[in-house]
Amino acid sequence: MSSQAQEPRKTGKHHHKGRGKTNTRRAAAALLGAIMRGKTLDEARDKLSDLNDSERNLADAIGQAALRHYGEIEDLLKSYIKKMPPKQSLAKPLLFIGAAQLLYMNVPAHAALHETVAATGRREQPYRGLINAVLRNIARAQEIGTVPALDPLANIPDWLRTNWQAFYGAEKTAAIAATLANPPPLDLCFKNTSAARDWLAQHGAQYEGQSVSPTHIRLAEGTNITKLAGFTEGDFWVQNAAAGDMALALTALLDGPAEVLDLCAAPGGKTLQLAAAGHRVTALDISKTRLQRLANNLKRTNLSAEWVSADALEWVAPAAYDAVLLDAPCTATGTLRRHPDLLRHRSAAAMAKLMKLQAELLARAADWVKPGGVLAYGVCSLQPQEGEAQIDSFLEARDDFTLDAAAPTKRFTPDNNMDGFYLALMRKGGEG
Repeated sequence: MSSQAQEPRKTGKHHHKGRGKTNTRRAAAALLGAIMRGKTLDEARDKLSDLNDSERNLADAIGQAALRHYGEIEDLLKSYIKKMPPKQSLAKPLLFIGAAQLLYMNVPAHAALHETVAATGRREQPYRGLINAVLRNIARAQEIGTVPALDPLANIPDWLRTNWQAFYGAEKTAAIAATLANPPPLDLCFKNTSAARDWLAQHGAQYEGQSVSPTHIRLAEGTNITKLAGFTEGDFWVQNAAAGDMALALTALLDGPAEVLDLCAAPGGKTLQLAAAGHRVTALDISKTRLQRLANNLKRTNLSAEWVSADALEWVAPAAYDAVLLDAPCTATGTLRRHPDLLRHRSAAAMAKLMKLQAELLARAADWVKPGGVLAYGVCSLQPQEGEAQIDSFLEARDDFTLDAAAPTKRFTPDNNMDGFYLALMRKGGEG
């Protein structure tokens, strides 16, 4: 089986005294169990609070590996177990994290078996023998090469798989699913091309860095960015290159520094890009907490932008803008490598609600664009309903907007080792 997901490098100082490898496995199972019961990955990370840094990194990696391969692991476990332990019990997530270590991580079989079985507590005691037997059977099958072929498409919920196959076709959907089962790359965005080029020349070899866009450098998975040269100085921030293309494409269409409104801006990667390009940026977001992260990043990078905490559907713009950028709320399926919990939580019903919100936000954004100005719309979603179809409907309703002839639309997909992202650039009729 694949061994692409690895134990993370040990980074940072140990702030708390952990209770060893067994405790790490139990914490990983607790994280996965919380997500099985409806928590997000960020919320479930509270289960890791008692671990030291290296234990926390390992527990998080194990939990995420189980999430990325959830469907594959579930299919395999069903071949060994007639009735799965109840979701209230930690026995089920212990089975999943044990299988994830054996099949998809560079964890020796004896360590995965011993530490996972030892992590069973009093409440899971009735399942201890089952966990031990199933994991030993998987390890034995792996050793002699009799583990059945597992299909990454099994990790994708039926409604989503059907949606993608109808739009992308079966072959590309399979390629997307295979990529989503792997850990994501780490991309850094620099203030400008020369800063990215200089950093890569000085530090790229040390961190296995490679250029993936004029301003983005990709580093090896597991890199601790706070320890990198230039972090304290504010030379860069974390942003996937696909998402970063939105601000780059918009800037390329603007004639020098412009007045730009960044809607749904937090945590602020695009705001930072626009400010670094010399634009006068107003960043608006409904979340004060997320805007604080933007404010902190503006301070660290020594960039400036006005930021406003408000609901874009109720806020009244003081004037029209040369450009409005809307990175709309969406199902975020393009970020599943970094947020594998979304595979357990997203639904077609949730997408329908988000599509309504996207249409409403697009209508508001359009009214704030000056004649001759640009409206940039983007979603980190792989579904055409949130991207291509949303823009088709918008343009049908608004004859004062047309797709920009120079750079109309772009579609990024994970099989090209990027986040999934859709971008449309539209020009408003009239003269500014």
